[in-house]
Amino acid sequence: MIIIYAINSYAQTYNSPYLIKKECDFKNEFEDRTIIISDKEISISNFIDGGVKTLYLVINRKEEKEYSFDGMCTYFYCTTKDKDPVNGTQKAIVIKKYDSLYLGLFATEIDVYNYQFSIKR
Repeated sequence: MIIIYAINSYAQTYNSPYLIKKECDFKNEFEDRTIIISDKEISISNFIDGGVKTLYLVINRKEEKEYSFDGMCTYFYCTTKDKDPVNGTQKAIVIKKYDSLYLGLFATEIDVYNYQFSIKR
């Protein structure tokens, strides 16, 4: 009884009258892009400002890890080279596997924009 009382005395309870739910809409874009991955930087052409400017990512760390059931993939932990006027430097994760490249661009600590590129050599 004392343990249950101790747990309940330090617990916090909240009521929520509504929920804001984000749902994803997928959009396919067909545009020639060049993706260059070097030891220190990743660049994706035709990505920013409506597909006009290049996105530059500085590679901070690189790891080989498993991705779901697809086997080993390369994870690049990056930050944007150019600062966003609102959010400053943004964090990004790039995952390279077989014929795809995934980009998770963190707008804030919670909001992540996801992109999937079909790649071929």
